[in-house]
Amino acid sequence: MPTVDLTARLARESKPGPKDTFLFDKALAGFALRVHPSGRKVWIVQTRIEGKTRRIVIARHSEMTLAEARRRARDILASVRAGDNPADDIRKEKTAPTVAMLAEEYLRRCDPYWKPSGRETIRIYLRARILPAFGRMRVDRVGPEDVAAWFDAVSRDKPGAANRAFEILRSMMFRAEEYGFREPGTNPCLGIKKNPRRDVARFLDTDELARLGRVLDEHEARWPEAVAAIRLLALTGCRRGEVLNLRWRDIGQNAITLPESKTGPRSVPLGAAARAVIEALPGPRDPDACLFPANAGRSTPHNIANCWQTVCDEANLGKVRLHDLRHTTASHAVMSGENLPLVGKLLGHRRHETTAGYAHLADGHLVETAERVGTLIAEAMALDSAPPPSHARVRRRYGRWV
Repeated sequence: MPTVDLTARLARESKPGPKDTFLFDKALAGFALRVHPSGRKVWIVQTRIEGKTRRIVIARHSEMTLAEARRRARDILASVRAGDNPADDIRKEKTAPTVAMLAEEYLRRCDPYWKPSGRETIRIYLRARILPAFGRMRVDRVGPEDVAAWFDAVSRDKPGAANRAFEILRSMMFRAEEYGFREPGTNPCLGIKKNPRRDVARFLDTDELARLGRVLDEHEARWPEAVAAIRLLALTGCRRGEVLNLRWRDIGQNAITLPESKTGPRSVPLGAAARAVIEALPGPRDPDACLFPANAGRSTPHNIANCWQTVCDEANLGKVRLHDLRHTTASHAVMSGENLPLVGKLLGHRRHETTAGYAHLADGHLVETAERVGTLIAEAMALDSAPPPSHARVRRRYGRWV
């Protein structure tokens, strides 16, 4: 059949005739655009399979660009040369769901296991970043090159948001394998590295904790609830929401029972200082009452955020978040000699790697640790760990005396 220089413009402007028109590509033998008398246009591959001439429909002209259709045609022809019958794969692909359909199934199945805030966050990222890029694509046609190009584009303005969207897409693609929408082990997100995170966390050393304690005492009359909540955050290592949502029924003799936390239900042990903070709180001990009712809404004048900002400024703590009190608890626990698994259990972490990210160590503690380790090794090697005399004459390697 006659061939043409098949271009996107020629394909777009081609007109239907009284019968089917085939525009075969000069650049790739067997690849063509078929124009039906009705005006419908489809990309096709014509080749011989099992001794017979077959025409395989790739996709509609409106659904696929010329470059992608040519690439698909080249894959099909290579598959035929290898002895396969790609017509079966084409039929299977046409029934594969789109990423938008996968998102609906993903939300339907996973919604019951997410917290309300998590559900809303995932829906926001789907609407804003994932579905605009992949929503119309077939799930099994999303490749690593597609994900890499998308991730690079969305990382330019907000790398942190790009990381979060990438995590959601990766989870969806793992689910797609479970649902039978993709072949196992074909997650296109594998091998793509996320953007490095900014290290914004810090912990308060003993001097800073002393200044914090003094300023909290000064503002206890002004913000009694907020001050008590901040003290409890520092003493337990709990998250802000876990403390502010506490009810009296959650308080036991030696522990707080959190029915819902980031990692599920857990128990937080209470030391004597933490118990004293709770026992000093005013009001009735109604099981359904909140321990910190005035701080339940951010717009109230007793909001813990307002108190925290004022206290940090007056204590000269610099830029410190309430969540950094959790880092402070973990770091001082490690510096006191506790191991990471035990600290992780205290904080409610599932993985030790997460706890390691919270365990910041002061320079002085690192020096002390290095000194203890060095002494142990020196003793084992029978080395003299005492410093040399200041005026000792030492023979150097090349015979010079100093």
